[in-house]
Amino acid sequence: MQIHPISMMLMTSLFITNSIQAQENSTTTINANNLSKHLSTIILPEPIKRVQPKYPINAARSRREGWARLSFVIDKEGNVSDVLVNETSGSIDFAKEAVRAVKKWKYKPAYENGKPIQQCVNSVQMDFKMNKNGTTGATRKFISKYKKAQKALTAKDYDEVEIQIALMKKSKYMHLSENNYMHLLAADYAKAKGDKELRLFHLRRVRSIKGDNNEKQKLATLYTMLSLELELNEFRAAHGSYNRLIKLEAAKPYLAKLAETMAKVDEFIGGDQHLVRSADIVDHDFWSAALVRKEFSLTDVEGSLHTLDVRCANKRHVYTIGKNSTWKLPTSWENCSIYVFGEPNTQFKLIEHPLKS
Repeated sequence: MQIHPISMMLMTSLFITNSIQAQENSTTTINANNLSKHLSTIILPEPIKRVQPKYPINAARSRREGWARLSFVIDKEGNVSDVLVNETSGSIDFAKEAVRAVKKWKYKPAYENGKPIQQCVNSVQMDFKMNKNGTTGATRKFISKYKKAQKALTAKDYDEVEIQIALMKKSKYMHLSENNYMHLLAADYAKAKGDKELRLFHLRRVRSIKGDNNEKQKLATLYTMLSLELELNEFRAAHGSYNRLIKLEAAKPYLAKLAETMAKVDEFIGGDQHLVRSADIVDHDFWSAALVRKEFSLTDVEGSLHTLDVRCANKRHVYTIGKNSTWKLPTSWENCSIYVFGEPNTQFKLIEHPLKS
């Protein structure tokens, strides 16, 4: 697989740092170090009972592997409810079994001021593997499609690239290793087309396989994700990528510059600039985002939105989206994410307003 030169990613990171540095004179209302800790801290629930998902029969017969990432609420009694499928490897059967299993889980409820409370920011990734470490390598059929797509990408024959990627996705026998190859290739294709959102979408679907010692590839993937997340104003996600990145041995030479960049990011979040993100309801009947501020608006809606589900570490509330599309959350609501429900292909903008407002 092609590994992007780390020097190019450092240049991207430095560019972002310089862009943010231009805002240094803005009034900040919150300490950057405290903000960083706030954004990267999540209350971890204490599990009592966890049921493992069943491996779908048809997937097991074809030795197909996959994964599903879920979000869910833990109520005051410690039961799981309101399960949402955030991301999958593309297989509906894996997602269904993952949801079926997590609904049977039981937790010790969290307490606030001596009373049990909901825990509304919870997520889990369930991997379905044919063996402990996951299948490595690739089949001849997959390699043939991959090489054709790679050759077409080099020749800028984008129609052929799309045909071969579509054929890879249709494979009933794809395992985690092939899933990674396909998404890395699709990310390169998105880069060639200048589609940053799509590139990030595919990079987020690359999954580490235990026993894989290719730290350079992990470093390159995470660094690219971090750079894209910063460019697209996905700052909570950027903190997550940063925390994964600094754990890599191969990242040691870049830790000082990374820390400097993230400090500037936190200053920018605490400044007086509006944070704007474009949204598009495509894969699900909802679009989700992790907030870094308490006040936000949904604007420039092209299509139809109907429900806003706000999930925070210690609170949750569901709103009907009407003409008034601005919300200001209480300061006591921590680590908040939003799930915006609407009709397929609805486009809109999320604007997070300055903290001082």
